[in-house]
Amino acid sequence: MNDVIRDFFKMESAGGILLVIAAAIAMTIANSPLGETYQSLLHTYVFGMSVSHWINDGLMAVFFLLIGLEVKRELLEGALKSKETAIFPAIAAVGGMLAPAL
Repeated sequence: MNDVIRDFFKMESAGGILLVIAAAIAMTIANSPLGETYQSLLHTYVFGMSVSHWINDGLMAVFFLLIGLEVKRELLEGALKSKETAIFPAIAAVGGMLAPAL
């Protein structure tokens, strides 16, 4: 059993699969008779912020930290090591930041 779990987490798609499962569970609970309890849980305060606020701000900060570390690794030793391969993703990233601001 441990080998199966270990092999699952070695897959590149494991994070995405877990995210889809967590989203499906959250939507199911939110739209079930437990929805009211779910909402009250999201509005419970922990260390001065609601659980919803922790999810929106705290976990998103961790997410973007991990994305930044992944991009750094790719720029230093991965597929984006040369300027020619890095220029298009860099332009796309800048466009992705500017487009919502306009």
